[in-house]
Amino acid sequence: MGKYRVIFLVFIYISSIMFFLFSFNVFGQEITMPLTIEPVYPESQNPQTKGYFDLNVNPEDELTLSIELTNHTDKEKIVSIEPANAFTSHTGGMLYQKESESEDVKLLDDAIRLADSIQVEESVTISPNSTVKVPIQFTVPKSDGQTILGGLLISSKGETIEEQQEVEEGTANFTINTETVFAMAIQLNLPNSIDSNFQFGEAGFYGDLGQVYIQMINDAQKIQENVVGTYTIQNENGEELYNGDFGPFKMSPKSAIRYPIEWGAGTLEDGTYSMYVEVAGDLNVNAVKEFKINNEDIAEFVEKSNANVTVAKEETGIPSWIWIVGIILFGLLMFVLGRRKVT
Repeated sequence: MGKYRVIFLVFIYISSIMFFLFSFNVFGQEITMPLTIEPVYPESQNPQTKGYFDLNVNPEDELTLSIELTNHTDKEKIVSIEPANAFTSHTGGMLYQKESESEDVKLLDDAIRLADSIQVEESVTISPNSTVKVPIQFTVPKSDGQTILGGLLISSKGETIEEQQEVEEGTANFTINTETVFAMAIQLNLPNSIDSNFQFGEAGFYGDLGQVYIQMINDAQKIQENVVGTYTIQNENGEELYNGDFGPFKMSPKSAIRYPIEWGAGTLEDGTYSMYVEVAGDLNVNAVKEFKINNEDIAEFVEKSNANVTVAKEETGIPSWIWIVGIILFGLLMFVLGRRKVT
């Protein structure tokens, strides 16, 4: 392989996990959050689901839902509400946000963006120790899929904390603004049953993070359950460098992620590698994906990593076979010149 070789120095850290049992007025007093959010369940709610909307609906149904926001403090609270789409987190699981600019987390081009259909107040003021009911309206999008997923992002600003810290030049003042964000999922179950369509996309390497990634795609309009599997990394000589597993986790409908895998071999060299990856269970999907690591990736990792690494350049001398051929040719030349002189 190429010029650079990075040899990782492996350290073993022994840590103790301590479990603390906190007793908050164990004589019966309940601890309450400054703000609580409760969905008001309609008749179409799945009775087995609590904490978010899980509704059995039909395309083009017109829905009016509501949530109750309770301010448990002695001060007025201003709460912001924003419709959200459902993504898959790059490490698996649901992620609710309006948009994503990252290639690590994205929706497919034909995904249904429920946030575009939701109508809700952008801001709500709640008096001290009181509750307000907030209506949510939308029409179920047309789809022949199985599940449409979205939600709400509900945020509340907390107290402003001012601190001082002594520095060489004097005293530095810090102002910390805290904000709490809640996600309320809205899951729409349509009267259809469709097949899974899970795929592996491209593999690659992030030099700044020292991570391999494999793209995972849920190309079905339904929640993909139980994504769990294994991977093996090999070099261009077919030698296994390391292996591991991932999951289980869920993927939101019509979503794609670049799932990260830490570099697990003791040596990192530029060259071409192969990833053998497989999802087990009902999906039973496997693939072989090639990716490249170049000298620029390694240099970037060395520059940005806090890990202790050693960088060595391989010797680039003339191969021995060239010396052998050269000696033979030189000998033949001397032989020919010697015969000419004799004649």
